[in-house]
Amino acid sequence: MLFEPVTAELSFEDDGNELVGDVVRPPWPGPYPAVVFVEGSGPGGRDQGSWQTRLAAAGFASLAYDKPGSGASTGDWARQTMAGRAQETLAAVRAVRSREDVLSGAVALIGGSQGGWVAHLAASADDRIAAVVTVSGPGVGVRDQEEYRLRHQLAAEGFGGADIQQALLLLRDQIRRVQSGDDPARVHAAQAHWHDAPWYPLLAGTTPGSIAFIAAIADYDPAPALAALRCPLLAIFGADDLLVPVEASVRAISSTLTDAGHADHTTVVFPGADHSIRVYTGEGPVRIEQGRYTPAERAPGFDELIVTWLQRRLPVGPDL
Repeated sequence: MLFEPVTAELSFEDDGNELVGDVVRPPWPGPYPAVVFVEGSGPGGRDQGSWQTRLAAAGFASLAYDKPGSGASTGDWARQTMAGRAQETLAAVRAVRSREDVLSGAVALIGGSQGGWVAHLAASADDRIAAVVTVSGPGVGVRDQEEYRLRHQLAAEGFGGADIQQALLLLRDQIRRVQSGDDPARVHAAQAHWHDAPWYPLLAGTTPGSIAFIAAIADYDPAPALAALRCPLLAIFGADDLLVPVEASVRAISSTLTDAGHADHTTVVFPGADHSIRVYTGEGPVRIEQGRYTPAERAPGFDELIVTWLQRRLPVGPDL
């Protein structure tokens, strides 16, 4: 018997935008526990590779949707704040809960990278969210994470200390000027001398829109959302992540939740794994592209960890 998950397009509205994605479910009758994917930074969202099929095989329905201005969705992701992204996530959760084939009391979030911050924030505002899984979701604030990323990613890609310091200065200047009321287009133009530098594309802000976005979220602190979290949390990291300070994130998440009396949180660090929890295959010379190893494959045990953890925490059976 061939396993063929069932896919259906789903659209919902948030903040005047129409968001469009795919619900993938098992081929057998429901209702099912469900997962909503919370995408990281930048455009995209609907393409989660094999993950939705993997979850369907384990008995879950899942929704992955195009971020505003990506794919079939309207709007502009670069104009969103963290709070706006969290409200959008809750709108996606409501759309999934409204389906007859979904157990409305068994909907979880999986947030990747920046989506980890968003998932914490969304779940802290809705105590009906059953569980949260974050994959390389920072436990530190945006400004600290971005500075860590520039230092480590640029060094790994062969740039020296002078280039790294200049990139940090540009990042800080972008944030300071825009937060002081300067026009992002003026800030971008003022940095024109550096636009052709080989490291410039690795900045978070390389256009007026992306400069405005990073300045708007730069002061976000995840601690209050973490302290308010009540559902179970699984936080996964790769030990060799160049984009997120793993040790600092694990400390921050663990200490904040412990101090808040949170009863069910687990942090797992995969040795030798990158930001995408992939490990170098050992076949041919290793390359580092956008903080990720190439060639690489998913760290052994990663898929099984998420699936079994969710199965133990999401109620299955008559709706709640």
